[in-house]
Amino acid sequence: MEVRLDIKGEELLERVIGKPVFLQELEKLTAKVLEEELEEKHDIKSIEVSLTFVEPDEMLELNEQYRGIDEPTDVLSFPLWEEEDGRFLLPSKDWDEVALGDILICPRVVIDFARASEKEPEEEIVLIYIHGLLHLLGYDHTTEEQEAIMWKKQEKYKNYIKGGR
Repeated sequence: MEVRLDIKGEELLERVIGKPVFLQELEKLTAKVLEEELEEKHDIKSIEVSLTFVEPDEMLELNEQYRGIDEPTDVLSFPLWEEEDGRFLLPSKDWDEVALGDILICPRVVIDFARASEKEPEEEIVLIYIHGLLHLLGYDHTTEEQEAIMWKKQEKYKNYIKGGR
């Protein structure tokens, strides 16, 4: 399966982090996650994920619009394929190409949190990206059980990129 990660706003991420970033590694990570999560349930030949880095003011506006929360957040995900109950649903088993959805990340919010928590900014960006990707695949954290599953997967996939760097 070919995986394409369409990235916009990478210059914002580089400016906030203060050095060149590792975005090509995210595409490899995306492929690993999707291959594992989707398994053999489909005949998709190509899948695309859109990732956009945004400023805090834009994230605040989107967070207020879609979640009713009047502050910027670290990540928002907009899955294209989900059932009414939020579960992931592939559009059709015989589609060759699928756009999975959009992930928006606010680097400033992520980096501020990373520094306050004494974490590496790059690792926190990766973790937040994985979090957004899992949301596109129907994972959520509204219950303790869902949260435990999602957090475990985040840690597992975060370690994929650690081993590759």
